[in-house]
Amino acid sequence: MDMEPGFVVTAWRNRQELLQLRQDLYNTSDKIYRQKAVNKVFAWRLRKPEGLPLLLDSTADIVDVVLQDERAGLAHNALRLLYATAISRFVTGLADTQIELTRDRPSWFLPGKALQLPLALLEIRHRIVHRHLPSLAELKRAAAESLSWLWEWYWSQLETAFTVSSANANANGEVAGENKKENEHEEIGVETAQVLKEKLQSLLKTYLKDRKTEIKNNRGNHGSNAVSKAVSSYTTSFNIVNTGSSSSPPPQITQLVLNTLLNPKIMLPTDRKLGTSMSGAFLIWTPLLLAFCIGLDTTTTSTTPATIPLSTLLSHMLRAMNTPSTRSPEADPVREGWHDWVLHVLTSPEWETARWAVGGGVVDEVLMSCFSKPTLWNLRVAEGVLGSEGLGRNKEQWTILLDAARGVEGGYGDMDVDVDVEEIEEAVVVGEAVVEGDRGEVGEKISGPVKVLGMWKGRPLGWVPEGWEDDE
Repeated sequence: MDMEPGFVVTAWRNRQELLQLRQDLYNTSDKIYRQKAVNKVFAWRLRKPEGLPLLLDSTADIVDVVLQDERAGLAHNALRLLYATAISRFVTGLADTQIELTRDRPSWFLPGKALQLPLALLEIRHRIVHRHLPSLAELKRAAAESLSWLWEWYWSQLETAFTVSSANANANGEVAGENKKENEHEEIGVETAQVLKEKLQSLLKTYLKDRKTEIKNNRGNHGSNAVSKAVSSYTTSFNIVNTGSSSSPPPQITQLVLNTLLNPKIMLPTDRKLGTSMSGAFLIWTPLLLAFCIGLDTTTTSTTPATIPLSTLLSHMLRAMNTPSTRSPEADPVREGWHDWVLHVLTSPEWETARWAVGGGVVDEVLMSCFSKPTLWNLRVAEGVLGSEGLGRNKEQWTILLDAARGVEGGYGDMDVDVDVEEIEEAVVVGEAVVEGDRGEVGEKISGPVKVLGMWKGRPLGWVPEGWEDDE
């Protein structure tokens, strides 16, 4: 007896509707599309309460919280609770089903990769449930990291999953003729990822050559010819994956452009040394980055959807600046190069139009990110931004935060403190070691216990203050 074919009832009509939902949920440049996508998921949830995939459901919850945060209609603590609920629900739900996913591994999962959440998300969830609620800045970072993880492990795998299922269906003769065209379109989306990356790399090489020629001919102030040619080539090469139903390119295109363009070998001078000027790199790449961020069609002088939102560009630059390295942070020319790029985008006149297009909130976002994780280069970015003339609002408050982050507080400057200089000189550092830096150029000291001097007098062990008596 032949087995009857198995059917799976889904909340979405077809796979194209699910792909469109993905594009709208990750549409960072238009809140309307994101809100419509969230509302659609909520409607699906009412129709099929137990039938939505956990990762799809969690994405909608987190995006909904981000949208409410952007509307600025909720109190600070209410936002913390919303973020905490969405993140905890996602992490807990995934942890509960992780064993099943590991045992019954989908065929379209990436080979050699284990399904595992970042440790930072597990720590945040633990703090939400068992300890003090994390700060709003920490919860925002966790929400962004959750959306990135969901994109990598769920949303970016949809085409591959559809292709695998279509291939199995074709082998069994169960694909109807009306679905053939749709399957062919999805297979194109999977197969062209590497092809599009190669085309983008070729586009950047051509742009670099044309741009250098413009600069040599003293026509390089705006780079209009090189940018026009690059934008035209980009539009031709990437229109096959843009459905045109949304106001911005698909998120996978944005990610592809970012990963290819924001490469130290492209954006930073070759063999850059510490303290080297970045003016040449700014002159070459600023016109193209502006075209991607502002969305200017140089052939018609009309405005088109931005390929890379300015806030996304800055967040990726900050992430690259804080990427772990074998070099000492203070002597790392790559980190310094990304630091210079961030300051150039936030303070230079060339980027004023792009900053104005998204409002002044982008500067506050960068400062908040820097102070939430006060690393050496993050604080240097904050210092550079606060030292510029363009920042007008909240400058005093941000400066107070900068001083606090660096351990400089205004109340201690006038205090008279007795310091025994001879005793300081006699203080011995125990367990001092030197770790060789990259190529032996820089050494970083790692110190063990240090004798700390304070405004107190030494007392012998077992000393009891006057007025205390032994218990009888």
